[in-house]
Amino acid sequence: MGGVFAVDCLDRLIWRTRPYEKEKGLADELFREYIKKITDRIRRKEDFTDVLEQATDDFKSAINPALPRRPLVGINGEIYLRSNRFSNDNLVKVCEAAGLEVTVSSAGEWIKYTSYRNLEDNIKFRRAKKILGSYIKNRIVEGSEHRMLGCVEDMLDENEPTIKQILSKSGLFYSPRCGSEAVLSIGSGVEWMENPRFSGVISVMPHGCMPGGIVAAMAESLSQTYHKPWISLTYDGILETNNLTRINNFAEIIRFCSQQEPALSSLS
Repeated sequence: MGGVFAVDCLDRLIWRTRPYEKEKGLADELFREYIKKITDRIRRKEDFTDVLEQATDDFKSAINPALPRRPLVGINGEIYLRSNRFSNDNLVKVCEAAGLEVTVSSAGEWIKYTSYRNLEDNIKFRRAKKILGSYIKNRIVEGSEHRMLGCVEDMLDENEPTIKQILSKSGLFYSPRCGSEAVLSIGSGVEWMENPRFSGVISVMPHGCMPGGIVAAMAESLSQTYHKPWISLTYDGILETNNLTRINNFAEIIRFCSQQEPALSSLS
């Protein structure tokens, strides 16, 4: 379990670094180096927090501080699709090529959600014999993530929202007990939309995905509510350019909106 959260942290380090790297390819090189070190430690059943701490220092050194920060967008949606570069046509790098910085909902998010819901259901249905076990499991999951995030916190601008926080956001629009990625995507999306650091949201789904369809149906309304773009992208395994066009249009809208904000501020 700690290995899942450790790789999530490495992902966040590379997303924070690559748009601002001093030398092209340096962030990818560091990622490959440290993913190997962590997997070697896991294979030997050894602690790897020191590896994450060293990775943080090296990624931080790879950033060119003279480069201005790019607009930040959040990517969520179907868990495997958003996490697998082949399945999503290297979505993160496509967004970076369009001039954006991204963060993606973690793979460990689903582990946290199922653990939280298991405890919640046992309490709700008064399963006394199971409450203690699910409480201990939930605490172990939370503690493992907290330990990994503590190793990389010097590089992170935003704290990872808890499942309780995500569900409180999705509960404003959709029942958090529906038990699908839609609950998490709506919750994390709203969390990002309310955060002034984020400029927009991208949700991804496989063709015909029902939870993704729910998010897509709500995205336009939420975009209007928070005055930021929120788009949904569908991937079906066929090479096409429509998503690339939509991402570039999305980035252009964000740049246009960011140019308008200083002008509006000067008028107020």
